Amino acid sequence: MREFSSPADASNWLKEGKILIHPTEGVWGLGCNASNSSACKKISYLKKRSDKKNFILLSPSISFVLELSAELEASQIEFLESVWPGHVTVIMQANNSLSQSLKAADNTIAIRVSDHLPIKNLLNSFNDLMVSTSANISNFPTSNSLDEVKKIFDDPDVAVYAHDNGDALKPSSIIDLKTMEYIRE
Repeated sequence: MREFSSPADASNWLKEGKILIHPTEGVWGLGCNASNSSACKKISYLKKRSDKKNFILLSPSISFVLELSAELEASQIEFLESVWPGHVTVIMQANNSLSQSLKAADNTIAIRVSDHLPIKNLLNSFNDLMVSTSANISNFPTSNSLDEVKKIFDDPDVAVYAHDNGDALKPSSIIDLKTMEYIRE
C-alpha cells in the first residue's frame, strides 16, 4: 500500500479520485474528494455501508464553510469561530452551490474544520472538501492500529497519509447549529 508523508502528494492522490487512510484528532479515517461521487461510493463499498448514509465533510477553513452554508446569523458565525478549528462537527444548512449528493434530505451537511496539524496541512494543500469517515467496517469498532486498518482496506485505490492521530479518545462532538443541541458529545 502506498504511503505519503507529504500533504501535496496525498492531495494529488485525492484529486485522482482515490481513497486515503488519514489521521484525525483521535481515530483513523477514510477520506476522498467530496466532489468525486465515484470515490464516495467506493468508500461506502469498502466500509460495507449504505450509500444512502451521509458523510462528514472536512473543510480547509471557516471561510470555506461560510461559502457553502445557507445564510447564518451573526451569533451562529460567532459559535463556529469559537469551536473551529477543533474537534467539533456541526450540522448546518447548505446553500445550492454544494452537490445534492453531499447533503441530507433536509439540505443539511455535517462539517468540521479540524485543528489536527496533519489534516490542516492536507486540506490546505487540497483546498477543497474532503469526505471523512471512520476507518472501519460499518457497525464494527474502529481499530487504533494502522497495520490493522491497512489490512481491512487493502485495495489499489487506497493509500495512507502517514502521520499520527491526535490525542482525542472519542469521535468528534456533533452539534446541530439550528437547535444548538448536541447529537453526540
